[in-house]
Order: sequence, then C-alpha cells, then structure tokens
Amino acid sequence: MKKIIAILFAGLFIFALAACNGDTPATTTTTATTQAAAGPAQDIYFSPRGVKLEMGAAPAPVLEALGEPKTTLECPSCALNAMDIDYTYPGFRLTVTYPEQGDDYITNIKVLDDTYTIPGGVTIGSAPEAVFAAYGEGYEESNGFYKYTQGLSTLEISIVDGKVAQILYGFIFD
Repeated sequence: MKKIIAILFAGLFIFALAACNGDTPATTTTTATTQAAAGPAQDIYFSPRGVKLEMGAAPAPVLEALGEPKTTLECPSCALNAMDIDYTYPGFRLTVTYPEQGDDYITNIKVLDDTYTIPGGVTIGSAPEAVFAAYGEGYEESNGFYKYTQGLSTLEISIVDGKVAQILYGFIFD
C-alpha cells in the first residue's frame, strides 16, 4: 500500500513539474479568431503603485521600487534554460526569468483582483465593452481569451459570464 501511495505522489509531482505554473488554459480548440490590421489602441504595460512594468524590462529597478513581495516562488522556466521567480504582491503576481546566461527580464504579470485598473480603465469585473473600447478590435480570440500583441508583449484578457475574469501580460520569446 505504501508503494502505491508513493508511486501516486511521484506521478503527481512529475505532473506538477510538467505544468510549470502556467496560467493559460490547456485547451487548444479555437472558437473564433478575429485579427484586425492595427494593434491595440492602448500601450501594453501595467503600472501598480506608480511603477511602470513592461515585458522584457530589467527587473532590478522594478523590484526595488515595488518593495518586499508577500510571497515568492522559484521554479524552472517552462520556456528557457532558466529559473523563474514569481513575486506576489497585493493584487498582482510578477514573474521574472533568470537565464543561466544573459540578462534577467520580466516575462509575465497576472492581475489577481480588482485592486488595480490597467491602462484604458479595464479591471477584473469590467464589461467586455470596456475592453474593446480601450484596446480596440486588433485581437485574436481563443476560448474566451482576447489577446492583444504589441512588439514583444501580449495582453490576454479572459471574459467569463460577461465580465473580465483574468488579465495576463506575457513576453514573446523570439
């Protein structure tokens, strides 16, 4: 019996490592896709506490300006030969990638609740019309996620039951 439990735990551990803290749904079925010629009407960045966070930016000055996080979590990067550290602050989580070689950089931000409003006036709980008014029609839609791309940054906004449910920023690895 102990061997069976040990094998089950080992399997769960391996599964958890394979998941590697991703926040994007695993489904790949696309329900509809819309792509306008222009990009988003707003610049893609997040600015909590007056600190401008941009994808691919150096993390040191940002982390210093934000102060001590509530929690940190370190895990191997899913995308690179690197370590990712998640810094959780009230209302958002910031992921920084620390490659074995090269510069460190901001790779993901997840807005956790309605504490913060992103540029354009959108927050968790906003109506879809607020998203489209702020960011326009230059998105790709897949499974309720509306993805805007600007340079090497993405902004993905999930709409569930007629409200913004998730706001995710991501870095595009080239």
